[in-house]
Amino acid sequence: MIMQASDKSNTNLDRRMMHRFRQFVDGTGLKELFLHGRKFTWSNEREAPTLTKIDRALVSVDWEMEHPDCLLQALSTASSDHCPLHLALHEHLHPHRRFRFELFWTKLEGFEDAVREAWQCDPEITDPFKRIDLLLRNTARFLTAWGQKKTGNVKLLIVIANWVIFQLDVAQERRRLSEGERWLRRTLKLTTLGLASLKRT
Repeated sequence: MIMQASDKSNTNLDRRMMHRFRQFVDGTGLKELFLHGRKFTWSNEREAPTLTKIDRALVSVDWEMEHPDCLLQALSTASSDHCPLHLALHEHLHPHRRFRFELFWTKLEGFEDAVREAWQCDPEITDPFKRIDLLLRNTARFLTAWGQKKTGNVKLLIVIANWVIFQLDVAQERRRLSEGERWLRRTLKLTTLGLASLKRT
C-alpha cells in the first residue's frame, strides 16, 4: 500500500486509499524509517514497468529512541518481485558463533570421509564425557572448515548474482531495461533460486 504519489512511478493512484493509510499511520503514532538504496520496492517487471513502494518499516517513537543508529536497506529482488528489506540495529554485542550443521552437506561428495577424518580423539583421554565432548568439538571445527571450502563457490555465485540483480533493480528506477537486461535478471533469479534450494535440502 502506498502512502503518497511519489511512492508510484505513474499517476494511476487510489488517492482515497492513500489518505486512509496516512490517517492510520498518523493515528497510531508510527514513523516510517528511511529506506536506503532504493526508491521503490516492487516492480511488475514488464518492458514498461510499474514501480511502487509498498514495502516499508513503521516504528514507534520509543523504538526509534532505543535504536537511534538503525539502518534500513533494500536488497536485490532475487527471489521475488518485491525487494527484501534488511534492518540493521548496529548492536555492539557480538555473541559467540555457534556451530551450525547444514543438511545439504550430506549430499556433497566426500562428506562421510570428512566425518571419519574428524571423528578422532587422543586415545590417552579415557573419561567418556571428555572424549565425546572433544570428538564433537573436533568434528564441528573440521566440518565447518570443510563445508566452507566445498560450498564457497556456491555462496560466491549467489552473492554476485544478487549484486547484479540489485544493480538492475536500481537501474530500472531511472530508465527502461533493455531486453537483454530483463533476460539477464530473469536468468539470474532462476539461478539463485536453484542454488538456494541446494543449500536448503
